[in-house]
Amino acid sequence: MTFVRKSYTEITDSILSQITRGVVNEKQDYVRNRSKYRLAYPNVYDIVKIEGIVKGAAFVFRKGTDYKLGDNMVEWLGGGEKPDHGTPFFVNYMMDAPGGITDINPGSVTRTIIESVAMELDYLYAQMNQVYNSAFIDTANGKSLDMVAALLGVNRKMAGYATGEVTFGRKSEPATIEVSRETHVYDGKDRYELKNPMLKAVKSVEGTLEGANAGFEQGKDYLISEGKLIWIPAGKKPDKGSVFYVDYAAYETITIPIDTRVSTYSRRPENVKVFRTVEQSVLTRNAEGRWEVEVPVMALTPGKEGNVFAGSINMMPKPLVGIEYVINKKDILNGTEAENDNELRERAKRALEMAGKATIKSLKSAVQGIEGVTGNVVVIDQPDGVPGIVQIIASGGDEEEIEKVIGETRSAGIKVEFKRPIIIPLDVKLTIVVVENVDRNEVKNEVESIIRQYLGGLEIGEDVIMSRIIKAALSPRGIRDARDVTINDKKENIDVMPHEKGELRTLEIYVED
Repeated sequence: MTFVRKSYTEITDSILSQITRGVVNEKQDYVRNRSKYRLAYPNVYDIVKIEGIVKGAAFVFRKGTDYKLGDNMVEWLGGGEKPDHGTPFFVNYMMDAPGGITDINPGSVTRTIIESVAMELDYLYAQMNQVYNSAFIDTANGKSLDMVAALLGVNRKMAGYATGEVTFGRKSEPATIEVSRETHVYDGKDRYELKNPMLKAVKSVEGTLEGANAGFEQGKDYLISEGKLIWIPAGKKPDKGSVFYVDYAAYETITIPIDTRVSTYSRRPENVKVFRTVEQSVLTRNAEGRWEVEVPVMALTPGKEGNVFAGSINMMPKPLVGIEYVINKKDILNGTEAENDNELRERAKRALEMAGKATIKSLKSAVQGIEGVTGNVVVIDQPDGVPGIVQIIASGGDEEEIEKVIGETRSAGIKVEFKRPIIIPLDVKLTIVVVENVDRNEVKNEVESIIRQYLGGLEIGEDVIMSRIIKAALSPRGIRDARDVTINDKKENIDVMPHEKGELRTLEIYVED
């Protein structure tokens, strides 16, 4: 029997009808073109309610509009609603018979007790309705949906932590240390790695040549490269098996330990976003001559709450010795929320497709189910018109895990090529005109945030729309106009191919009064 929840009003009416010698839910079968139906008991003086099915849905009929009581019969009125042909309808009615309880007016003892009981029964019906709906994938929610999906081998994807890179650096050279008489045994090799790789300059190299003490010249007998001493084939070398000594100056090693905390800045502590380094790194001089190192970091808070724009991470709660600044040069926007009920429900419905393998939908579902995969997954069948080749394009997720899942899902004879989307860098420029008496910096920051949110949410293959940028620029209060909007120096939309994805590179906003 199908479960149908009763409302509080229905429960109350049923109890009141029974204790006052009424009849509850007397069943009658409706037949088309028949207008009168005799009730089972005599002396009926009032019909309380009639329920039935109209156009396939439950319906409560209206007294005086759809029906009336006449000569102990239900009489259906012309022009009113009537039950569907062949369906039952249920009648609640009162009989003109003496009863023990007659005062059921609001506020009476009987009515108060009945309403209290009806409230508890209504709560019980609500619980039963929740249990009933929790058994079906289309109506289950939350934990109940997790358990239904688990029967199909599908688990909810949890919130993903935002990950990216921050740059630690200093503006001046680190302090130097002197290394004296570092000992090496010459065994005929041409390269010898110095113990301190942060080499600044070699002062001297001494050793034994033909049984006598001798000095060796840099550039003539040896070279220094990437912390290694390299003997020149045409130069002098120590006697084989003898010891040579190296005196040199080295920069002090500045280490960024794993689990170092960095954060954004805010006057309100609850708005600060904290990240931790996930690898240990050493400060080095880069190709531009700056003392910097890029270190991978991960947000402490999962989900989109950990996403930050370029330049937002600039604080070290516990400063590191030798480090003068930290900054994220690129946006970190790959934090994802936990999979919502609708997304999980759709993936669960496709679970059987995955079991069938080899179909486009099964491959797409398999890749979407991998932890860290974000946004839309694009599957292109026969990208070059060659049968048997399928191309999958996805952002995020571990590449080895994706390749493994593809291998498990594809069928024999099908070649699946996995690729990352080709990034189209976007350089956006615009001028906003503000009204008087507004904070220009505050308005500019708000516009920048909204535009970055739009561009950061672009899917693979999604065009970049000029009007969306203009709409974003005009949305904050205090802006009169947005003009001179260009994307990559063009005043037109950017068409994106199915295997491409737009990604913001620079955003320049000019403010005028």
